[in-house]
Amino acid sequence: MRINKLTLLNDEMMEKLGWSNNPALASAIASDLARLQGVYNSPNGICNYWIDKLGNNGKRKMVGYINYSGEQGWTTSITNRMGVRFVASFDDIDDLDEEHLDDLVLEYPIKAITTNVSAVINQLFLEKSDWLIKTGRKYLIDNHEFEEYEAMGIKFINYCEAAKDDVVTMDGTKISKNDHVYLEVVPIPLSYDIDARLVYCAIVPYLSEWNARFTPLGSSDLLRNLNSQFLKSASDELEHKERALAYPTRTITNNRYQFKYDPLSEEDIIGICIKSDIPVFVHGKTGCGKTERILALDPDLELVDFGCTSSDGFTGIIAKDFQTQKLCLYEPHWYKSLCEKSVKNPDLVHILFLEELTNASKDTQKVAFEVTLNKTLTNGGFRLVIPDNCVVVAAGNEASESRSATALSEPLFGRYAHVYIETDAESWLSWASKNHSEKRYLKYHPIDKTRPIHPAIVDFIRINGDQVLRTSYNGQVPNADPRKWALASRALYECGNPNVLRAFIGPSLTASFIAFTQLELLSVEDILQDRVKPADVSTDISIRWNSVFSLLSVSDEDVDKVRSFIKKLGSEYLSVFDYYWSKGNNERILKLYNDNNASESVAVKKLGTL
Repeated sequence: MRINKLTLLNDEMMEKLGWSNNPALASAIASDLARLQGVYNSPNGICNYWIDKLGNNGKRKMVGYINYSGEQGWTTSITNRMGVRFVASFDDIDDLDEEHLDDLVLEYPIKAITTNVSAVINQLFLEKSDWLIKTGRKYLIDNHEFEEYEAMGIKFINYCEAAKDDVVTMDGTKISKNDHVYLEVVPIPLSYDIDARLVYCAIVPYLSEWNARFTPLGSSDLLRNLNSQFLKSASDELEHKERALAYPTRTITNNRYQFKYDPLSEEDIIGICIKSDIPVFVHGKTGCGKTERILALDPDLELVDFGCTSSDGFTGIIAKDFQTQKLCLYEPHWYKSLCEKSVKNPDLVHILFLEELTNASKDTQKVAFEVTLNKTLTNGGFRLVIPDNCVVVAAGNEASESRSATALSEPLFGRYAHVYIETDAESWLSWASKNHSEKRYLKYHPIDKTRPIHPAIVDFIRINGDQVLRTSYNGQVPNADPRKWALASRALYECGNPNVLRAFIGPSLTASFIAFTQLELLSVEDILQDRVKPADVSTDISIRWNSVFSLLSVSDEDVDKVRSFIKKLGSEYLSVFDYYWSKGNNERILKLYNDNNASESVAVKKLGTL
């Protein structure tokens, strides 16, 4: 879902939403950005904001607004800056899903970063740390362009060198005049009304003038900026280049995850995924040997070629049995053959190979989605189950190479591990020199899908946050999301080699993951067993920060010893550890309040978020 057009509230919208009967609905809290811009607000943070209403006061034009009491007012001052509280009609939202409106997200730098975290970020700027990553996203605020940074999983802008006036933020923290201010990029709180078919902003994100002459809203500077500069950056429409996270290069000594780092060929990755019961999609130009590589793993594979197979040939045919006069499903040939092979050789992996899947119709691809995701085939109420020792492998031409090919939908693309075959002279000669009469079969063993996500993946995401949990989808290379990380975890358990992750999250993010796993970081066990002293910890800031985040897995029973250790590294490290270790857990927050050492950690004195 994506919002295409924003506007301001007008009389009709306010009536639909029941504005006059609900003062709480009419009132809006000012964001920290609006407060720093100088919005006039009441002691409880309620502020004035524009509405789409023009009037006349003698010879002077007036514009309507809602004041901090939730009542309508008028202004004739052309220099007034009031809050912008936007609204969008359901008709102006692409791919609207009314059952999942909570997934509609607009992000903007509206929340001040308080506590010691602000001091930590300031230190990162002073040291020009590799932990500060420019995301490529930019925001235009009051005609000044601000670049978005990311550090410690927090996205933010360096808003200003110093606050111009004393400000009390939304979480009750006081920012004094001349304090340095960083603003965190967070989702703007949105509310929606199904009956009115409107989505509206629950707070006032920023301030704006109307324009010099109080022209109608449709031709005002306010609306033009709302739908260009603001909406574009809040929707994140910019195309970002994927970049590897910065980690120092070091020789591996302790190899804390016990990984192997040997190079993996594409054939190796295909085999690992198949043994891990993970569907694989093989990409490559026509004639590059996609089918031959799969046949090398299962010479008796079951092939469905969508270049010459009808939809009925894949899904089966529903017809009436002449003897019983009841509807029945005539199973497709591939399904019966696959089941026979799985029973005859239960100790082998059997491959269902969906050739030219990109040439199948969209409806057939939907059936392939079910077969891939659930190992089931449903047709008209009949349900067939694919045997456990069978794995789906698919291949197809790219849409750019074939007129009959269509790109896979994002959900279907996301269910596969993706392997890209690049055939050059060297790789082809290597394949040509092999004895192709030798048959290779993969042994089947049940996969434990209940195991927790691999600890290396948990640590990587805990430290780097949303920037690695999800990456943008472009339909050409694998992107990261929670489901991909879960699949990658199974493959990582199978082979113990992080190079396999490129089939799930792409080569760039895999390179970052590998570099992270090679860092010499502290572990909880190192501290609890006194294997290391604070003086032994590297002074490299990236090593220290990564170590602090890797220690967040410590239990409530052991946290005191870990906190005492971190305290000796510096109060800024302890404050960040306390904040993230206790975040969202009231029992942990109370523990830190009651702990004698907690007085030195400013981060836990505020229960609000950053």
